[in-house]
Amino acid sequence: MGIRTQESFNRWRSIYSDKNIHKYRRIPWTRKVAPRVYNAYPIYDWLTTDVWTANGKFKWDYNRLYDLYYQAGVPLDRQRVASPFLSQTLSSLKLYRVIDPNMWGKMINRVNGVGFAGRYGDTTALGWQEVKLPKGMTWASYMQFLLKTLPEDTRQQYLDKLSVSIKFWRERGGCLPDYVIKELQEAGVEISVGDSTNYHTDKLPVCMDYLDDFNSKEFKDLPTYKRVCICILKNDYTCKYMGFALTKREKERRAYVMRQYQSLF
Repeated sequence: MGIRTQESFNRWRSIYSDKNIHKYRRIPWTRKVAPRVYNAYPIYDWLTTDVWTANGKFKWDYNRLYDLYYQAGVPLDRQRVASPFLSQTLSSLKLYRVIDPNMWGKMINRVNGVGFAGRYGDTTALGWQEVKLPKGMTWASYMQFLLKTLPEDTRQQYLDKLSVSIKFWRERGGCLPDYVIKELQEAGVEISVGDSTNYHTDKLPVCMDYLDDFNSKEFKDLPTYKRVCICILKNDYTCKYMGFALTKREKERRAYVMRQYQSLF
């Protein structure tokens, strides 16, 4: 597997975590995924510059889209080749107009909202940069305003996710590190801290109600209405930013759509 820990803290943690005890002959950059089957990550510690040094020295093949990124003046650390419609890549969608105008034309004709995303993908209009609260509103009221702008089925999707999240935080609680628990207590937030959890973590479960906003390094893991607003602005339909995985129904729907498209070919 060609992952690099420079790109993601989660990748770094997957290599260096003490909980990764299922390794091949104690080699740190391996992980057992099935009986007698291991994943290996031999270039986990490479930097971006290491990759391009190897490409130049050994004449390895690579995606020539990177050449177009370079010619367009995109810095190395922002040259991302992935689906153009992932939430992480919307901020660079506008580059297709320059580096691949023919593909940009196909996108415009086929996908609704591409022109808007290409223009505003790296702005607060789609949840990037610093999302600012309109004057005279709370994050809860701003969320209600954003929901009213959506089609009924999309609005209900977000409301269903929010309902599940509110119930989870009230009844089961999310696992938070000690320093975040201390921040909440010092801020006077009413919380209930449990003694243990069924999750494989040293963090303690914390039950609490949704907050309007809270300033913390772990903001993304706390239940706030601002976090819901960011999901809506990013068009994060499945609320991945809030920690949701696909439900069984969503997986079935996705599989059905995939089968339908495969039948076309």
